[in-house]
Amino acid sequence: MATTKSYNSRKAFMDYYVYVPLGATNAAFDKAKGLAEKAWTTAQERRKAFAKTYEDLAKRGEKLAKGIQRSAYTQRAIGQTEAARSQVKAAATSVRKAAGSTATATRAAARKVG
Repeated sequence: MATTKSYNSRKAFMDYYVYVPLGATNAAFDKAKGLAEKAWTTAQERRKAFAKTYEDLAKRGEKLAKGIQRSAYTQRAIGQTEAARSQVKAAATSVRKAAGSTATATRAAARKVG
C-alpha cells in the first residue's frame, strides 16, 4: 500500500519565511527602478521642451529686434537723435567760447576801472 505524505502548512510557512522579505525587497527595488527610469525620461523630455521654447523665444525676439531696427520710424528717430547730439555739441562749444570771452572782457573791464 502506498503511503502519502501529508502537507504540513506550518512547516511550509517556516521553510519560506526567509524568502518573503527578500521577495518583497526585490519587488520594491524593481518598482523603484521603474519609477527612477520614468522620472529620468520625464526630466529629459521637459529639458528638451524647455530648450525648444527658449530657442523659439530667442528667434522671435531676434526677428522683432531686426524689424524694429529696419522700421522707418526707428530710422527717423536715429537721425533726429544724431542731429540733436550735434546741436548739443555745438551749443556746448558756443557756451564754452562765450564764457571764455566773457571772462576776458570782465578782466579787461576790471583793468580799466581799477
